[in-house]
Amino acid sequence: MSAECDSLRAFTRLLQRQRPGVVLTRRRLGDGYSDDVLTALAAAGLMGAVKVVVLIGAGTPAAVEARQVELGADCVQRDPVRPDVLVEYLVKYLRASKRSHRPAKPAVSPTFPFAGARVDPIERQLQVGSASGHLTPHEVALVELLVQSEGEVVTYDTLYSEILSRRFRGDTSNMRVLLGKLAQSARGVGVPLREWVDVIPKLGYRYRRPQPASGAQARMPKAGPGSRAPSGGAGRRA
Repeated sequence: MSAECDSLRAFTRLLQRQRPGVVLTRRRLGDGYSDDVLTALAAAGLMGAVKVVVLIGAGTPAAVEARQVELGADCVQRDPVRPDVLVEYLVKYLRASKRSHRPAKPAVSPTFPFAGARVDPIERQLQVGSASGHLTPHEVALVELLVQSEGEVVTYDTLYSEILSRRFRGDTSNMRVLLGKLAQSARGVGVPLREWVDVIPKLGYRYRRPQPASGAQARMPKAGPGSRAPSGGAGRRA
């Protein structure tokens, strides 16, 4: 099994449902560093069970290289990387991971709350009570991004990069379709998704808890200090 992650955030999501045998990472990622990748593996209880190869720049200080090893990297390669050497390391580590049958400690609870429901990212299920619906992999990825950034805007750049693995070029139609599909799945279990997700024009989506209903009383106009209540006969018909 292999999976490509373009960011630290995507990698941490991956750890919630899969245990990689080998991790190959560059020193610098779009939203973090290899140090963060190693820390995430340690937090998930996978350090030692997963082989990690870190690629660093040719001019990287020796202290940075040493820190990768200190944090748990099994191999550190400098640019320009020799492909034949790198391949041998990967083959060696993959063979070792297949021989290892040590059970991995789960990184997080198998399910998490979303919009008044619960989501199982492994089984790709959205559940409210006894009602449940199936989600596509892209729907699960969208839910995870929204939950991780609750109260903040998840930009279209992030959505396209981490869900569709491509750059955002101004056309939001793919995300509109995906959000609509997720809303339809949510309706199937009685969840009004659009009360939980805001569409921010030209920016992206924001997941938040809906505002409590104000009730009929809040909708009635309030009388000001100088206003007069209508007299008993003011509106009567003769």
